[in-house]
Amino acid sequence: MKKLLTFTLLFFSISLCFAQSHPPLERIISVKISNERLDNTLKIISNAGGFSFSYNPDAVNIEKRVSINAQNQSVREVLSDIFGNSLTFKNRGNYVILNKISEEPQKDFFVMGYVSDGETGLKIEKASIYEPITLASAVSNQYGFYRLKLPKDLNKINLLVRKQSYRDERILLGNKQDKVLNIKLLSIKPIPSIDSKIRLISFKIDSLPNKKLDSLPVIQPITAKIERIEPKDSVIIEAQKFDYREQWQLTKEKLLSTQDRFLDWLITTKQNIHLDNIQDTIYRPVQISFLPFIGTNHYLSGNVINNFSFNILGGYSLGVRTLEVGGFLNIVRGKVNGIQGSGFANVVGQDVKGIQVAGFGNLVGRNVHGIQAAGFGNLNFGSSGGVQAAGFGNAVLRNFSGIQAASFGNLIGQDMKNSLQVAGFGNTLIGNGTGVQVAGFGNIIGKDFKGIQVAGTLNIVGGTMNGLQVSVLNYAQNIRNSYQIGVFNFAGESTNSIPIGLLSFVGKGGYKRLEMSADEVNWFNLTFKTGVKQFYNILTGGYNFGFADKPNFSLGYGLGTAWKLNRTFWVNFDLVSSHIQQNNIEWNLNQLSKASLGLEIHATRHLALFVAPTLNFLASSESSIDLGKVNNWKFYEKQGYYFGERASLISWVGIQGGIRLF
Repeated sequence: MKKLLTFTLLFFSISLCFAQSHPPLERIISVKISNERLDNTLKIISNAGGFSFSYNPDAVNIEKRVSINAQNQSVREVLSDIFGNSLTFKNRGNYVILNKISEEPQKDFFVMGYVSDGETGLKIEKASIYEPITLASAVSNQYGFYRLKLPKDLNKINLLVRKQSYRDERILLGNKQDKVLNIKLLSIKPIPSIDSKIRLISFKIDSLPNKKLDSLPVIQPITAKIERIEPKDSVIIEAQKFDYREQWQLTKEKLLSTQDRFLDWLITTKQNIHLDNIQDTIYRPVQISFLPFIGTNHYLSGNVINNFSFNILGGYSLGVRTLEVGGFLNIVRGKVNGIQGSGFANVVGQDVKGIQVAGFGNLVGRNVHGIQAAGFGNLNFGSSGGVQAAGFGNAVLRNFSGIQAASFGNLIGQDMKNSLQVAGFGNTLIGNGTGVQVAGFGNIIGKDFKGIQVAGTLNIVGGTMNGLQVSVLNYAQNIRNSYQIGVFNFAGESTNSIPIGLLSFVGKGGYKRLEMSADEVNWFNLTFKTGVKQFYNILTGGYNFGFADKPNFSLGYGLGTAWKLNRTFWVNFDLVSSHIQQNNIEWNLNQLSKASLGLEIHATRHLALFVAPTLNFLASSESSIDLGKVNNWKFYEKQGYYFGERASLISWVGIQGGIRLF
């Protein structure tokens, strides 16, 4: 008996706690009342639900007799059956307050009730109920209850009910009075998937070859020698290769996720529920809003396309067809055709065709065709064609065709076609491109490019370059039919291209020579030539090992070009200017300029001999300089001012010869 009493008390406590967790009107009760006074009926209901009623006895006819049989219904439903539309009731703490409906004429009326599953009877939360003319809407709460306010001046009222995974429902309202309307929705049955069955193939025993077991070949067992692998002290760790394309894809996914979170933060939970449930598109000529959820589109703004949209602070809609103006922010879930202007930002989920102007930035989820102008930046997740201008930067994550101009930088995520990029700092193109890039610091292209690159410091093309590069440093993986003009030029491969600069290096298709030679000035010269055969750079140095009547050493730089006569013979024309150091103490003017026309004879695949007559001009401020037998080959000597100093100019014809490695 004690155990039964303990269980009863425990069950009662649990039931009471569960009841207290629900608002009084949503508590489920079961009552059976027959011809009871109204005041006694309310006491029975309040005891069953564990709450109290609050009402004015003068407003309620307590003498009224009530008969009702309710099984597992909410208190709200029971009270609706008793009072109909004569009273209103609402929760306040653990009380249910009953009020008499005013008899004065009202402009609006209310439709309320529960949304439930038509098969199971379970209440459905987050269902959307709306009227498409006035855009009045409601969302069922966690108990399935909704309350919708509608104007009485509507001629015809159709309520639309939408919920994910349920069939759409349309309800025509007759009289325009407060009413309880319970709605049942039928779920959409999923299409059953067809599972593929695996059929076993069986063979009859008598279908096998008629052979005796001893006639079958003997299967020899396979043996393998297992060797023990001794642990080693050294561990080889293979470094992972960096794939910029994979990193770029991850970056784009993070940007898209950030955009979704930004939109979710700006709109209300009720709007998000409507967006999940309602797939209908509603058209309105004009809308005016104060905030994204306060305006003439109400909470259905995410499903409405307007011709004209005016937002005092911010607005939110499905689309704009002609014009949208916002004091601070414009948000469009779908497309914009026309003009969109905002004091701070424009955010569009899909495409834009027209003009976007924002004080801070424009953000577009897909494609843009037109003009974008922003004080800070423009970011498009799709392709763009037209003009982008920004105070800081522009970014298009897919293809672009048009003009990009920014004080800091421009970014294109895929390809660029016939476009112009101008940036104060840099331009970046991940894919292929054609057009012109101009930047204060640098231009970077991930793949192939055809056009012109001009930068203050750096130009890089990761694929094939076809056109012109002008910068301090130019690099292209493969350069074809192009020119590189800079201080330093580098290319992995060159075809019919010319790098012009202080130092150029080309891999495949380039011109490279390491030369060891002697002439009438130096017994030994070491020279390196790099570039292409049409135009190469020359770095040279000479040394005389302390011989008399010879300078100590020389350092020089020059330019040259080469012609290939056949597989064996080449011709070179070089211009080199070198400083000749007579002693190790003073650095005086001794500048030797040399022009040579030589013949290169290929002895093997990587070895050649050469000989070249030279024409020399030496400007020297040292009267005591002695070049030995050079004095015998002089054809001109004159005093004057050369290189800004009083010096002698000596000219002679010489000769140079040696070997070249390549």
